[in-house]
Amino acid sequence: MIARHPAAASPTVPSQARFDAKSYWETRLRQHPGLCGVGNTRMGKPYIQWLYRVRRTVFLRLLGSLGTDFSRARIFDIGSGTGFYLELWKELGVSSIAGCDLTEIAVSRLRSKFPSTRIFEMDISDALLPSAREEYDFVSAFDVLFHIVEEERYEQAIRNVHALLRPGGLFLFSDLLVHGSPLSGEHVTFRSLNRVELLLRNTGFAVLRRVPMFVLMEEPLDSRSSVYRFLWKLATYPARHSGLAGFVLGALLYPLECFLTKIFDESPTTEIIACQKRPAGLFEDSREETA
Repeated sequence: MIARHPAAASPTVPSQARFDAKSYWETRLRQHPGLCGVGNTRMGKPYIQWLYRVRRTVFLRLLGSLGTDFSRARIFDIGSGTGFYLELWKELGVSSIAGCDLTEIAVSRLRSKFPSTRIFEMDISDALLPSAREEYDFVSAFDVLFHIVEEERYEQAIRNVHALLRPGGLFLFSDLLVHGSPLSGEHVTFRSLNRVELLLRNTGFAVLRRVPMFVLMEEPLDSRSSVYRFLWKLATYPARHSGLAGFVLGALLYPLECFLTKIFDESPTTEIIACQKRPAGLFEDSREETA
């Protein structure tokens, strides 16, 4: 899969119709190379670039708070896309890093851009090869899992991540987990917070924390206030029609967003969820029934 910003979703029950993700993203990335292809294409490149500046700040802040010796850390990044998070992991000085993507075009570009990095063409929601088990200290999947629209494949992806990690390893992913009914669009499903946290626990993860990736700069789809959602669309309307307006708006919001993501515990839009793989035996007798 490919890391990207969530597109707007309609407040409907998620569809279980078969979605050809590989074909969709192959086409999209050929038409929109770079960050615009993996971001919300309606917002324009200048605004998207500011969003990625926020992502960098929040990511490095969270990883810095873990107190980890990254010089010994082995990383597997899912949905590497343009390589944005591969670069951030490398900036932390990790011991080794591997990445993957669903599409041939992204894998080809990544292998050219990161010749010394192992890049696999794979779908994390497919069955995992036995040789890839319990190898990594961190697995990351940023803006990836909500693009898996089928529930059984979503659950398979979570199991695969669990299998990739060594006991005690950390799983970091970004998602928009809603407090009410799930939301869905053509290629997204935003699941409920309770449902995903339960799935993570039953798979063998301990949820350590959730922190906002954004508070203001992405659409507040989890806000219960229709007035606030309308005002957000109104305020960002210029950015969707003018690159200059997008740059100015992003520049104005960036310092405020960095501050808000630091002091808020949760947000009405994208968050980062940090989970730890529990050792075998600590969770097998404590599984809960899924809602």
